[in-house]
Amino acid sequence: MGSGASKDTGKEPGKDPAKEPGKDPGKDPGNVTVPEVAPPAKPNMVLGCCQDDTLSKVVWPSVPQSWLGHAGPENDTSCAPVVVLDVGKGMAKVKACFFKLFPQGQFMTAAEFCGNASLLGRCVLVIHGGTEHRKYIQDSEKEVLVSHLAAGGSLLTIASGSTFCGCNQNSLCLLPVFAHDRQHWNRGTGQIDMGLSSFGQSCLASRSLQEGVFQSQFFNGPALVPMREEEYRALGGPFDLECGVAVPFLNYQTEMNECQSTSLLGMPAVLAGEVKPSGGRFVALSPNVEVNTPQSTKRLVQALVCWASMGSPQLKESRRSLEAIDAPIFDGSTLTGAIGDGGALIKLGHPPSLPPICQRGLEREAFVLPTGHRLVIVDLGKGPDQLQEIFGPLVPDASQWHIVEPQALPTSLKQGDIVLLHGGMANEHAERLGAEGRRAIRQHLIEGGSVLGICAGAHWLSCRDLPLWGHAVPVVPHDNANWRRGVGDVTVTLTSEGRRMLELEDTPSFCLRYANGPLLVALPPDVYNNYQPGRVPEAMMMDETGVLNSDTLPTPLAVFSDCSDERVEGWKSMKGHAAAWAWQTSGGRAVVLSPHPEYAQTEKSQLLFRRLLLWCLG
Repeated sequence: MGSGASKDTGKEPGKDPAKEPGKDPGKDPGNVTVPEVAPPAKPNMVLGCCQDDTLSKVVWPSVPQSWLGHAGPENDTSCAPVVVLDVGKGMAKVKACFFKLFPQGQFMTAAEFCGNASLLGRCVLVIHGGTEHRKYIQDSEKEVLVSHLAAGGSLLTIASGSTFCGCNQNSLCLLPVFAHDRQHWNRGTGQIDMGLSSFGQSCLASRSLQEGVFQSQFFNGPALVPMREEEYRALGGPFDLECGVAVPFLNYQTEMNECQSTSLLGMPAVLAGEVKPSGGRFVALSPNVEVNTPQSTKRLVQALVCWASMGSPQLKESRRSLEAIDAPIFDGSTLTGAIGDGGALIKLGHPPSLPPICQRGLEREAFVLPTGHRLVIVDLGKGPDQLQEIFGPLVPDASQWHIVEPQALPTSLKQGDIVLLHGGMANEHAERLGAEGRRAIRQHLIEGGSVLGICAGAHWLSCRDLPLWGHAVPVVPHDNANWRRGVGDVTVTLTSEGRRMLELEDTPSFCLRYANGPLLVALPPDVYNNYQPGRVPEAMMMDETGVLNSDTLPTPLAVFSDCSDERVEGWKSMKGHAAAWAWQTSGGRAVVLSPHPEYAQTEKSQLLFRRLLLWCLG
């Protein structure tokens, strides 16, 4: 009794059993329910030691609250500013590899980036793979990269670019990662699958990313692993780390065919982290996500860039927001565009006000082209007789028009010519024109000439992600997968700019023949410029000739406004879209037209066609 203990040895002194959790004082102690205790977390995150190149498993760190859910809602088209460095590939090839992933990105050499103080801390910097990094990024450039992260900027590295920025021997020791088992670097090439880790699922909270497997091309990429902050700092790493470590956002779910001592299965495919105190973030990828990128992996990369851009206030402020829309808008102050081939519709700003038509063509009662100009019709499969029958009545003076074969374009064009590309099938146009024909048309625009594309001709002049496409006019087809919309008569109505430019204030609407023409929308200037030079074959051959650049949007001339012809089955998707666009480069002019003013000609359709020709003359 002197110990102070009660007679009931099941009681702890000073405690009332009625208040103890899990105990019911009215029940036998044998029926006591014990609250569940969470089992200890399993050590299943791969961690490496760079100095002896060993691996271990550790418990995952807690997810920082600031990292959660920054992939954005499904319709968020906010764009982080991205700068892609050319580190030894050549600028044209870098553009060809990365413009689909980063259509609004800036493409620079390392020297150009280091000389642009306005970008430090205000962009996501991309460093691609290759073997030439050390030639272009030395100590002075490393200092700029450190300053970029220290100022809140972000870094996204790919394949051997991740190794170079990591902590292996002769690397920058910029990021807390390293390539494990480098002596067995030849792991094979081909397609590999990746899956989100639980950390990645928490941080990239987007429904479109929860589908599980993401595919990428793999070209002997590094077996990237994270390392402890203490070792990273001891090796010269310049930053303290949030979580004390880089964390796998995705892991490999398949093996490569030539792996030897180190299996990729279950290893990190994408590591991410944040430096303190700036909030600058980094994403290190092992595979080559820029090669033949599937749509799901493209969304993944965009989500990673979005997450990387949300770490610091200054980088958040540098993001630009583009408003996604469900239907086209052309209201005088707004036009409809897209960010690349197949992109969703977005709202763009006010179109430029372009000069009106050439007055010299209006001086005579009978239509003639001004002296020194002619219409050059490229025969893309219809034959001279049919082309003469179609276009002869539109330009009555036979001396003012000329029919040429595509192969004759390089030697037959003069500055005062209007090149006309008629309808048909755009892919067949691409084959017939070939690289030489395309180069001739692009050069014609650069030197002050003009071009008019109708239906398939307009489609070919646009910026499709297809071989031998024109990439000449800053427009791109919308919903091209459903291009079979029918053949029939439609009404197009001129926009206010179209009426002014063509001097048709008293004739606002026209009935024209439609035949499965493209629904073209505008490309922003930065996206259009990234399509230059034409993607294939010039870009891969690093041919920088024939570059068309623009700092303005195209101008919509007319929109599809009405249709009572049941043969046009896709009218519902067409209504409100632009039927014609005009664009003026520093040299020449271009008009792209989806319907056909030359078919089923009427006095009004002839008038429209001739006014378009006169505007092209400038």
